[in-house]
Amino acid sequence: MSDPQRPPSVEEPSLEKLGGRIFKARQAAGLDQSAAETDGMVGAGLGAAWRISIEIVVALVVCTGIGWALDYWFGTKPWLMLLFLFLGGAAGINNAVRTALRMDAQTAEDMQRKLQAKSGTEAEKGDGRDG
Repeated sequence: MSDPQRPPSVEEPSLEKLGGRIFKARQAAGLDQSAAETDGMVGAGLGAAWRISIEIVVALVVCTGIGWALDYWFGTKPWLMLLFLFLGGAAGINNAVRTALRMDAQTAEDMQRKLQAKSGTEAEKGDGRDG
């Protein structure tokens, strides 16, 4: 039913129109990403997470193995193995932090490039107008 106080010429706002306006605003701001782009970003993030976790585990296993071998050779069980276990953990965490910082810098650089490209295309559109 319609509201008796509302004039018949005024349309009722609809959620579809609101959704369309939000979609257009997100596209104009560069926030709308296709499903393929989103899936690619998730896959890349998951791959990076696996890489970092495997690097930590490998550093721990290799250093612990080196410590165990040195303990066996020098007869100092378990002290060198424990020392190298902590060194492996520190090396793995250090490597993970460096990798994360490198990925963060790359992402920031990519975003800056996109922002510059977008502002460049907007400036080109604005050059044709009389102001």
